[in-house]
Amino acid sequence: MAVLCIGEMLIDFIGEGVGKIDTVKSFKKEAGGCVANVACVTQKLGHKSYLLTSLGEDGFGDFLENTLRKENVDCKYVSRKGHSFTPLAFVSLDETGDRSFSFYFKGSSALKISKEDVEKVDLSEIEAIHFASIAIQEESKESHHLLLKKAKEAGVLICFDVNLRFNLWEDKKVYLETIKEFLPYVDVIKVADNELEFLTGTTNIKEALEKDFSHIKVVLYTKGEHGAEVYYQDKKAVTEIPNVRAIDTTGAGDAFAGSFLSKLLNHNNLDEITEEELSEMATFATNYASLTTTKTGAISSYLTEEEYKNLI
Repeated sequence: MAVLCIGEMLIDFIGEGVGKIDTVKSFKKEAGGCVANVACVTQKLGHKSYLLTSLGEDGFGDFLENTLRKENVDCKYVSRKGHSFTPLAFVSLDETGDRSFSFYFKGSSALKISKEDVEKVDLSEIEAIHFASIAIQEESKESHHLLLKKAKEAGVLICFDVNLRFNLWEDKKVYLETIKEFLPYVDVIKVADNELEFLTGTTNIKEALEKDFSHIKVVLYTKGEHGAEVYYQDKKAVTEIPNVRAIDTTGAGDAFAGSFLSKLLNHNNLDEITEEELSEMATFATNYASLTTTKTGAISSYLTEEEYKNLI
């Protein structure tokens, strides 16, 4: 059984050195994109992974597809659209490794995932689907709906990363309404502490659990340098980040989501997870994500299980 990630893959041009976009003189090209990152993490950690995305018929698209093949992510659901361009993100870093983004995204191939692309998917081999909020726009929005509706009916586990990017949406109200359209599909949600209030109207995770997330099986609540909280049924796991020197947090949240999902799928029965097992999964995801921040880039920083064990 496999993991299918649907949404964007893009080029991250990461600023070399510390400074804002307008002061950075050079950028390093890296493969990235929230859902593509998760596909690479789950593949690294032993699950067959597919990416359902659309890339432009350009050199950037070639680079990204080649990256997926090098990472052993199955590309049979990757389409190329000649009438659009591969999306780009320019990333600048501050002294803590935290990021600011400037996107070339509207009208890109990531928003042209078609219903025909979705119809090609064989759900009988898919155990989990992962998506995020960036690409649920334009043509790709209805394609997401089509896939997730079919997946829900088939009993496929559905994981969602809120991953807010306000500068990719013209209207915050529409953005919020669109995300809420998709929440009924979701079994596992990853939401950061700086995203909670926009999504739920409260900064209190307990209130959100009782109201907005009551139907969701697993809630991954990440808090940056303060670790994470994971909620499952009546169980809770709290983690702290290990002592690492972060130089680039790009893709760290995706590393958390992907590594937790990988461990979750390793469990024989998702309805019988103990508190100890939940804590082990949460700790692994926190440590895994933290280790990726010690390198530049997202996909290029991800670890196999053996590499992780040698570092932790």
